[in-house]
Amino acid sequence: MEQQLTIKQIAQLAGVSVGTVDRVLHNRGKVSDKALAAIQAVLDTQSYKYNIHTSAVAFKKTGKSLHLLISIPSSEKGEYWDLVKSGLDRALREYGDISINYEYRFFDQFSSLSCHEVFEAVASQSCSAVILGTTFIEETRELCCRLDERGVPYVFVDGSVPGTHPVGTFMVDQSVCGRLLARLMDGLTPADTDIAVLLPRRIGTQMSNNSALRLQAFRDFFAENRSGRVIQEGFFSVANSPDGASELDSFLESNPRIGGIAVVISAGYRVADAVSAAGRKGIVIGGFDITEGNARCVRAGTIDFLINQHPDRQGFYAVESLLHYLLYGAPDKNMRQLLPIDIVFLENL
Repeated sequence: MEQQLTIKQIAQLAGVSVGTVDRVLHNRGKVSDKALAAIQAVLDTQSYKYNIHTSAVAFKKTGKSLHLLISIPSSEKGEYWDLVKSGLDRALREYGDISINYEYRFFDQFSSLSCHEVFEAVASQSCSAVILGTTFIEETRELCCRLDERGVPYVFVDGSVPGTHPVGTFMVDQSVCGRLLARLMDGLTPADTDIAVLLPRRIGTQMSNNSALRLQAFRDFFAENRSGRVIQEGFFSVANSPDGASELDSFLESNPRIGGIAVVISAGYRVADAVSAAGRKGIVIGGFDITEGNARCVRAGTIDFLINQHPDRQGFYAVESLLHYLLYGAPDKNMRQLLPIDIVFLENL
């Protein structure tokens, strides 16, 4: 593994003093534009990784503090957005040597109206920077326009939104997720059966950012492969209620040829539990993420596979990248923003 350059080596390559490099790396004071450009050129060519902890010491001496607003969907323990929050909290603890004040502003991921209301509050609140869950495109775009006008930097977790200017976006490729979901369902279900793809019911906008991308990629896979498979699209309730289970059972009753169910969000266990409660056997079920409910169903054999998006890492990297930007005035070019995905079966859970 290639060693990190020392401050002395950077100074020699840039033709400046060690003290000048130290001031640039740790934000300790002003330097000339010429010296800054020379040092930055060296850092860019050598892929230098800044030490945020070291810079925190200098930042603390200024007596300043950072105020972060974090607006993501609310979530029960062990659910997808709770895992994102765990990553955010872990990063905030790890970089606790920086003077950071932070505040969560939660919204209902199944209601664009709730998202709009919370984002309105975020738009008018004073802060150093914002971390956003991009569940609803229009609401996110409107908020970002207002943040851009105020010069407030922001980072996305879980998705991207066209026409916005985040300093970082931490996500997986949702089109790849949708195609992979389709490929796995096609391969794991009998060729003479139909496949159902289910989305959650929402209030207001009926489809989230990621659900729309996954569904389109799912459709594209079967259209391009011309397999002749019939795809039945439907909705399900994320609420654990008799009505929700009855609705799903009626959907399956109306489509008796279904051999597999693809769930485009991380609430696959809701579908699996309803299918099991109805006594239906032999239906392959696939979904997203290792939530507590999904892991339980994989172990029980009622969910066949999961596509994991590493939500905790998305949250951690979002905080880390935003602190880098606030301390150094530029995004971290070395940070990978498009995360890998895992295919999880019982054997590798």
